[in-house]
Amino acid sequence: MTQILSQDEVDALLQGLEGAETRVEVPSLSGDPVEEPQVYDFGHGELSVRGRLPGLEMVFSKFTRRLRNIFASELGKSVSVGFDSIDVVLYEDLIKYVPLPSSIHLVRLEPLRGLGIFAIEGRLAYTMIDIFFGGTGQRLVKVEGRDFTPIETNFLGKFVSKMLRGMEEAWQPVVQLTGRYLRSEVNPYLLGATAMGDVMVMTNCKVDLSRVIGEVLFAFPLAGIEELRDRLKSPFPLPEEDNAGMRTRLYAHLPSVEVSLQAVVGVVELSVRQLLRLRAGDVIQLSPQGMERMELWVEGKPRLRGRGAQSNGVKVFVVSEWCS
Repeated sequence: MTQILSQDEVDALLQGLEGAETRVEVPSLSGDPVEEPQVYDFGHGELSVRGRLPGLEMVFSKFTRRLRNIFASELGKSVSVGFDSIDVVLYEDLIKYVPLPSSIHLVRLEPLRGLGIFAIEGRLAYTMIDIFFGGTGQRLVKVEGRDFTPIETNFLGKFVSKMLRGMEEAWQPVVQLTGRYLRSEVNPYLLGATAMGDVMVMTNCKVDLSRVIGEVLFAFPLAGIEELRDRLKSPFPLPEEDNAGMRTRLYAHLPSVEVSLQAVVGVVELSVRQLLRLRAGDVIQLSPQGMERMELWVEGKPRLRGRGAQSNGVKVFVVSEWCS
């Protein structure tokens, strides 16, 4: 009887039946050693839209500018708002990322599919509340273990509604959206915005308000912009009316900005050695014109020329010309 298997093959087969591991060498066509295959989980693979959807980045950059204006108009404070990042994450990772405590709000941007999420970091939210209700924003508030009151929740909900208007304006070059506020939540695990395995687009804005730095997070389903991918693959120009509107809003606040004024009789240059040698009673020679030729400095820079005088017993500055 002809032997079909060699003795080595029979031994390997017996070892396999006994539970021992058998390593099969697969020869490479190029002669190089073959690397072990790596397992790839398609459900949890890392995705990225940064650089691949420049139009989406411009949308969020535009929203950042809108957010700065919203804070200034609603709270009467100048703030610094920076567009921090844009990422694609699973929903189960998103709810773990939301800082606690936070004021979390569920919204809808029609006609985009799915629900969107706004989250305002707790310390930033309490500072906003303090300023809106007459405080300075400098009061230290213990945010851990404290819930938002109904009045505070109502204020934050209205503020998020303003953010929705800003989001609508930011998306106008791509698609006409209508924002709708749904409800608020403090526990991200109770949101139920979508399934845990769904992919979300998440963006962060860092807000510096009265020396308190916090995050404003916005997220929505990646599936909601599938039909808009072609439009978002190329950057779009900002419309001219956007710049004109920004100038109008800036000018509306500019006249009320307070500046410091100084009427300067004369300016003398001294070396550091001479300055350190000054003692009580020393005389510094100024311009011989004195009060007849003065300058009015605005925020430390000369802006107007004139002379000093008296009116009803009060010293005044009479403007002659602008400094060139």
